[in-house]
Amino acid sequence: MSQRASLALVLAAGQGTRMKSARPKVLHEIANAPMLAHVLETARQSGLHDAAVVVAPGMDDVVSVARSVFPAAAGFIQDRQLGTGHAVLAARDALEGFCGDVVVLYGDTPLIRPQTLAQMLERLKNGAGLVVLGFEA
Repeated sequence: MSQRASLALVLAAGQGTRMKSARPKVLHEIANAPMLAHVLETARQSGLHDAAVVVAPGMDDVVSVARSVFPAAAGFIQDRQLGTGHAVLAARDALEGFCGDVVVLYGDTPLIRPQTLAQMLERLKNGAGLVVLGFEA
C-alpha cells in the first residue's frame, strides 16, 4: 500500500520589519537554527513528504534554508503581501493537480510539535476534509 502524498506549505514572506532587522523574520535563529528550519524539521518528523515555501521577492536565502531540510522544496514568490489566502494562492502551481494532504504552516511559528502535526495528518487520513489547529498568542 502506498503512502498518501503530503505537502507542507510554509508561508514565509514576512519581512520582519517590526524586528528592525534586514534579515527576513523566518531566518532569525532560535536554538542555533533559523525559525524556518525548526518549522520544516517538525513537518519532516511528522511524516510530511514534500515542502513548498512562499517568500517575498529577493528571499532566496529563505528558499535555501527550506532546501536544507527538504532538498526538493519548491519556492514561490508572493509579489505583494495581501494576506494569508493570497500567500497560499502564490503557491497554486504546487497545489494544482496535487492529490494529497496539504498542511499550511507559518514560517515564524516554530514551537508546534511533530506529534501535533502527525495527529492532524491522522485525522485527514481517517476522512476529515479539513483540520485546523488554533492556539492562543
